[in-house]
Amino acid sequence: MDIFNKNYIFLNANLKNKEDAMDFIAGKASELGISKDKKQTLEDLWGREKEFNTAIDDTLAIPHAKSLSINFPVVLVVKSKNSIDWGGENIKLIISFLTPKYNKENIHLTMLSKISRKLIDDNFKAILNESNDIDVIYELINDALNS
Repeated sequence: MDIFNKNYIFLNANLKNKEDAMDFIAGKASELGISKDKKQTLEDLWGREKEFNTAIDDTLAIPHAKSLSINFPVVLVVKSKNSIDWGGENIKLIISFLTPKYNKENIHLTMLSKISRKLIDDNFKAILNESNDIDVIYELINDALNS
């Protein structure tokens, strides 16, 4: 399976708060066959979030989970129609990393580090935040994952 594809990009999601966002991510993971247990995925996302707030800055959050419920590693991109409070930051862009609990290559660290390196580039972040073009978002994230 692909770590990232255009089916993993969700634009104009109707999210009211962080709870909606986490439920949306777990729900889409379940719908797409990424997760075999939405409830477990949601619990694991919240478990990580309780360890530390995953808002990077005032533009995006990167909720992530390693879970027994996850079938294969993926990156999901969610853009909210409205700004939502994420631990004191009002964000619209969410990049979520979901990986199986046990994986040989520690793929979650690889995905996280590749995207994080790109997120220090203000131009990369600006385009990601402003674009509502699935092709543009796909190219940016895919290029980062393959760098």
